[in-house]
Amino acid sequence: MATSSFNINDFTSRMLTGGALSSLFQCTLSASGKGGKGKITDFQFMCKGAEFPASVIDVTPVTYMGRAVNVPGNRAVAQLTTSIYNDESMDIRNFIESWMEKINSHQTNKRDNSFLKMMGTSSYTAEMELQQLKKDGSGSSKIYNFHNVWPSTCPPIPMSWETNEIQAFDVIWEYNYWSSPESGAGL
Repeated sequence: MATSSFNINDFTSRMLTGGALSSLFQCTLSASGKGGKGKITDFQFMCKGAEFPASVIDVTPVTYMGRAVNVPGNRAVAQLTTSIYNDESMDIRNFIESWMEKINSHQTNKRDNSFLKMMGTSSYTAEMELQQLKKDGSGSSKIYNFHNVWPSTCPPIPMSWETNEIQAFDVIWEYNYWSSPESGAGL
């Protein structure tokens, strides 16, 4: 068993820039033609929270003579959640609600004719990019691209006389896969 001694200089020598900050990020959504109402142009400013995606490969158990052996299975796709500030015009919420209405209408249970294809210019999906920004303002140190995203959940916003906070809501997004140029994953 290796023994280690505490030396703060060993640690700080490996954290030359002080580490990545969770508050330095930018999330953009390229979905300009998806919603009929509202607008998405301020999404990168109003998106107050997002998350780096998990990387999960499902386990496939194979049994041989009563003994289970785990082998790698298929890649699992998780959901993505973004937290969004709600301004008084509610442009982003209106855009997302309208987008979801076009995917499947409340009244008619049909998809809008402009969304008949899954991918391409008349697709119900879009692209989203999440960047980890550097503290010195020189760009990003990590980029995740989410391909074929669409909103699956636009949650309720609680209303109360007992609060004086700016409204925020979390949108849950489905996507087919993510890619990252820095790690080469998904490329």
